[in-house]
Amino acid sequence: FADAPILDRSRRFEIGTERLFSEGQSSVEASAFYDMISGHGVGVLALPLEASPEMQQTFQNVANQVAAMNGAARGVRFMYNRRFNDYASASVGYSFGRGEQLNNAAIQTLSPGRLFKGGFFQVASAKLDLDFSHRTGTRISTVIRLSPSAVVFAIDPFAGRMSVYDPNINIYVTQELPNFGLPVRWQAIVDARNLLDQETSVEDGTAQLIATRARRTVRGGLAFRW
Repeated sequence: FADAPILDRSRRFEIGTERLFSEGQSSVEASAFYDMISGHGVGVLALPLEASPEMQQTFQNVANQVAAMNGAARGVRFMYNRRFNDYASASVGYSFGRGEQLNNAAIQTLSPGRLFKGGFFQVASAKLDLDFSHRTGTRISTVIRLSPSAVVFAIDPFAGRMSVYDPNINIYVTQELPNFGLPVRWQAIVDARNLLDQETSVEDGTAQLIATRARRTVRGGLAFRW
């Protein structure tokens, strides 16, 4: 089982430097990272552009395939962090390096060994945090990510520093609710991800190969502590 896909694991080696400015209110960071795990599992779904009812069973079989991405990602990142006041802080980052991307030559064969090819990636990200919990009990976190040429499937180049790794625009809101004298603390949560419904795909005019973590999702809920 040495070549079996490895799901939901991350192990990386990083080295970098960070410089603080304005009495710790802002910082600049430069780091290099190397993915220590190869064989990450990636779910893949291949669909013909013109579907027919008799193709449904084929869709199900393809959807159950998991391809092994053998290449490990490596690259560098640069980040700038700034705290404006007690309520607002922001971060911007840019990362580039070598990773894996979809191979359009694999559309016809669906061979796991040909689904991905090595390529250059670059991704820019920005995050804005607003914390009004002391006044209104509201917290808002907005993350914007842009990756024009490729997507890193294996690991997050920002190591979770930007909160989420879903593409384009993501918004996370929490609102404290009154407890009506009960010994609990209530929060309302709204989590909106991939608002522009971006996906990674290649096509050859007859079929399309799609690899995506999640489409547009908006979730809400209640959380409580006692």
